[in-house]
Order: sequence, then C-alpha cells, then structure tokens
Amino acid sequence: MFPPFQFFSPVEFVFGPGRSAEAGDRLRARGLARALVVTDPGIVAAGIAERIEQALVDRGVAVARFTDVKSNPTVDNVDAGAEALRSFGADAVIGLGGGSPIDAAKIIAAVSANGCSAHDLMTGARTIEVPGVPQIAIPTTAGSGAESAKVSVLVDHATGEKKGVFGPGTAPWITILDPELQLGLPPRLTAATGMDALSHALEAYLGVAANPFSDAIAEQSMRLVAAFIERAVADGADLEARSALTVASALGGLAKEQSGLGILHAVAMPVGYLYDLHHGYLCAALMPATLDYNRSAVPAKTAWVARTFGVDEPDPDAAATAAGATIAALNDRIGMGIGLADAGVQPDDHGRIVEDAMKSYLLKNNPVPGTPEGCRAVLEASL
Repeated sequence: MFPPFQFFSPVEFVFGPGRSAEAGDRLRARGLARALVVTDPGIVAAGIAERIEQALVDRGVAVARFTDVKSNPTVDNVDAGAEALRSFGADAVIGLGGGSPIDAAKIIAAVSANGCSAHDLMTGARTIEVPGVPQIAIPTTAGSGAESAKVSVLVDHATGEKKGVFGPGTAPWITILDPELQLGLPPRLTAATGMDALSHALEAYLGVAANPFSDAIAEQSMRLVAAFIERAVADGADLEARSALTVASALGGLAKEQSGLGILHAVAMPVGYLYDLHHGYLCAALMPATLDYNRSAVPAKTAWVARTFGVDEPDPDAAATAAGATIAALNDRIGMGIGLADAGVQPDDHGRIVEDAMKSYLLKNNPVPGTPEGCRAVLEASL
C-alpha cells in the first residue's frame, strides 16, 4: 500500500545546448522587457554573463547586472539586490550561475515585492505574501538543484544561521538547462557540484517523505551521476557528460523539493556557516557516514545505491554495508576525499555544529531519528 502523497512543480524546464539564448524570447512573449541579471564575478570573468546579456539585448530586453553575491549568499546580498531591482525597475529577474546567484535571485524578487529585509524572512518576523517578479534560472554548474526548487538557502550573520527561505512565487518560472555553459568547468568544481546533486537525490530517496514519484526522479538522478561524474571531471569539454550532470542536478532538485533532505544537510549547514566551505564538498565529505548511519532503517534502498555505484554483491545486506565505502572511494577518485579535519573543522566547534544541526527541520525527514548523538556520529566519522 502506497502512503498518500502529492507531486507538483511550477517550474518549466527547457533543455538543450545553446538554449540559454531563448531567455529573451520567453520574456518578450510574456510582455517583459527589463531584466535584472543576478550573477557573480566568476561568471562575469568567464564571459558568460556578457553572452547571456547580449542575447537578451538582441531580443529587445533592457538589462542591468547585479554581482554582489557570495558563495554562501547573505541577507545583505539579497537586500542590496532588491534595491538594485527597484532602482532599475526590473520586471523580471534572471539567476545566472551556480546555486548562489540563483538562490539570491529568487529571494531578491520576493524581498523587493514585499518591502522587507531578507533578515525579516529568516527570523519569521515577515512572510512572503506577494509573489515577486517572474524569474528565469540559468544554471552554469550542475549540482545545487536551486533551479528546480522554491527554497533558497541564505546566511544571516545577525543571527548566526544558514537556512532555507521560501514562499509564494519563489520557484523559477522557467529553468533553462544549457550544458554548453558548463563546458570547461574546472575538475574540482565539477566534482563538488556533482556530489551536491547526488546528495539531494540520495537524501530525498532515503527520507521519510519519499514516494514513488520522487523515488523515480531520485533514482534517475543517481544513475546519471554514477555514469557520468568521472567522465565530466576528467574532461571538461565532454558535452554528453555535462548534459547528463545538468539533468541530474535538476532531477535532484526536484526530488528534494518533493521529499526533502535529512541529516547530511542538517550537519552541513552549520559547518558551511562556520567555515564558509563549498557546500558540494561538504555533501561529499558527509555522504559516506550518512549512508552508514541510515543503513539500518533503509537497507534495500541503501543496497540499491551501492549497486548503482558499482558494488557487485548479490546479498542485499552486504551491498548496503558497502555503500558508504563505495562513495568514499568515488570521492577519492574525483578529488573530494578530503576529511573535514583537513578542511579546517576544529574540535572546539563540534558542540556548536551539533547544537545547530539539531535545530534543523530536516532531521524530521531522516529515516533514522536525528539525535545529538547521531549528528555527532556523522560529523566525527567525516573528519
């Protein structure tokens, strides 16, 4: 008997090499003519921002650019972006880049429309009541899943928190998946973002809220990562591998949107806040211990993950037991096999990390109940 569930996504997905050039046509067809492009200095330096903006101008769309977005976007970034939107009179926002610009873009639109600070949304003093201007997401990395989701993850230095914010209209209107934009992405960033995509599919698959629809999406995302991540890391110009990871990221984002995340992300959030480490790296580092911790509650699914990533073991218990080590070996092969201690995580901070992880609503979705002991076990096994 299947448990009750719902499945809905407001996002239209457009896939294909070169299709990012269609953004202007889609805006004009909706009567929109002034776009704020939210991106970051790296995308500008790579020439991608200019390429996308020129395509918009060629279609009659006026463009302004906002680049003050940190790798872990902050309340201040969003508030400044909302002011830029108002000053330009933008009637659309384009999030161009990895998860950081896309997450920022989604809440920039909401903050502008609701006349508040992102800090108010983070603390719950205000909620998003009025949808912001329409957004188009154009990812240039394959991993965050922000292109598929209504939730944006922000850092609020005033409260010392990193957490998700969402509300009416915060999901993209259109997501354009153009793998050409990812050609030449450096190996380390390819690996980190690919493991980020895997983490979303994995935790959605293992979570309490998993359902047949989200399982199908998560499984295909994981199949694509298993088949193509090493190719993409080895050859940044492999368009087939880039296409596969682009789709895997969007599928992983859809899976987490439908079925949530768990202990891996509950622990990763405070570590990311304290040390400003790349989220995809943190997902890779915490994934083997997460699989080991959850194995007893979801042995069949854990065995499926192990086999998908190359474990040739007919006995399901033995396959499940090998899952964590199998992902650790993948991390080693793609340059993600660096423990948290070597990345700078200090023993004196373990208590705070566990305390902050225990505040996360994500633990309610973990197949094994999230406890302080469990969070500490996952953290310390990842050092």
